[in-house]
Amino acid sequence: MYLIGMDLGTTNIKGLIFTTDGQIVASASRRTPTHYHGTEIADFLPEEFWTEVQAILRQLTASCPDPSAIRGIAFSSFGETGVPLDAHGNPLAPAIAWFDHRVLDVVDKWRSRVDEREVFRITGMRISHVPSLGKILWEKCHTPEVFRQTRTWLFMSSYIVYRLTGEYRADYSLASRSMLFDVHRRTWSERMCDLAGIPIAILPPVAPSGTPIGTIRPEVASVLGLSPGVTVSLGGHDHLCGALSAGVRQQGQLLNSSGTGDALFALIDPAQIDDRVFHGGVSYGCHVVGSQTYLLGGTHAAGRMVDWFLGNFYANTSVPKHRLYATMMERAAAAPIGSHGVIVLPHLRGSLTPHNDPVAKGAILGLRSTHMLNDITRALFEGLSMDVRLIVETYSELTGDPYSEMKYIGGGSRNPFWIQMKADVLERRILVSTIGENASLGAALLAGMGCGLYRNADEACAAAAAAEVEFIPNPTHSAVYREIYECVYRGLHHRMAEINQDLESLQKRLAESR
Repeated sequence: MYLIGMDLGTTNIKGLIFTTDGQIVASASRRTPTHYHGTEIADFLPEEFWTEVQAILRQLTASCPDPSAIRGIAFSSFGETGVPLDAHGNPLAPAIAWFDHRVLDVVDKWRSRVDEREVFRITGMRISHVPSLGKILWEKCHTPEVFRQTRTWLFMSSYIVYRLTGEYRADYSLASRSMLFDVHRRTWSERMCDLAGIPIAILPPVAPSGTPIGTIRPEVASVLGLSPGVTVSLGGHDHLCGALSAGVRQQGQLLNSSGTGDALFALIDPAQIDDRVFHGGVSYGCHVVGSQTYLLGGTHAAGRMVDWFLGNFYANTSVPKHRLYATMMERAAAAPIGSHGVIVLPHLRGSLTPHNDPVAKGAILGLRSTHMLNDITRALFEGLSMDVRLIVETYSELTGDPYSEMKYIGGGSRNPFWIQMKADVLERRILVSTIGENASLGAALLAGMGCGLYRNADEACAAAAAAEVEFIPNPTHSAVYREIYECVYRGLHHRMAEINQDLESLQKRLAESR
């Protein structure tokens, strides 16, 4: 018997067929069709997104030894982004990307009218441009006709589930990323909807991850090469699905999910949530497993920062991207630890943890005429690693857990040079899952729970457990990185804050004068 897990990612859409013990049977991937409209403004066209998902599913079933043995499907997905639908279930507008900055002004205006601590107590989220609420507020303000006609608002994975089954539904983990969900009562918050002026009726019914929603509509199944009896179940937020398959099941464990952003995931006792969590640049919400509560923080630009650096410093259209990436890593490895004093602040999309600052900006500091591209390249990865250390230390302060080791999944887990650097910078052992596609596997495990192949999450994780590769910190390297971190990096955000505010004001004035 087989299960399909699909990961709807910011960079790629991936689909995999797994056996019930977690072995990969078939895989397919396509670039996520993202439409950029200037700096950090982007959206997804729902119909185009659905077309890509269908293409992947057709490719998977064509590669499957026995498509009739596929029993279930579920999706892991980026959070926050959603699709407004009319009374007939048709998309009314593009889906605004989770990182989109166009919503900043409307969110700031709304922030001035509410008690941010009350919002955090209800939803587990600090007010920022990321949660779904900001996207709906923007539609309400700038596309009032879309807002007036909206009868249902679905997360992207919920939209795909709807296209497969005809049912509107969302899981608790994605609802937790909306800033409209009461994470304690596990239901949509009337109070938050009232504060935002958003009809609660447009939000879909919610249920736990792993809940079966229905079977694939026969006319859709025939096009995709699937049996109409395949059960579609609720998946969850991508980082949380990855945490499930990586075996992060109890407090004291820590997960780094490295993709477009660098996310840090840990479990927390709700009784520990207080003002320190509010000020820590982290959110909390409902895990994809049972009644567990997670902490989630990180940096918005990890893989995205690497791609930006590759495209601007290593651009060469005649060389395949994977070869350029290999060259970049060779150059980084050729520079000494500490990059001859160059430090990169990797806040291309603002800062999240521990400083919730959307106007924070990236910077390359310490440049002299003696520096080479090798130094800047290594400093990029050192800066990303230093940022993770800052987040881990914040988590330790909030939970009291030392986090002596960290599990590592995602695209970054395929880069042993970077993993070893993170181990050295963090001064912690890192365990890398050999699965390689943890978010998709986590979704597949939830699909297995939904169609009854596993009785619970413990049984699912035990069935699909995989080996891990260990990275141990080098004490000599760690000593150098500790000095850089303590003396310079840890306080950089505060030192740069005033400059970043000045730059933000200047950019707005220049834009208005054009």
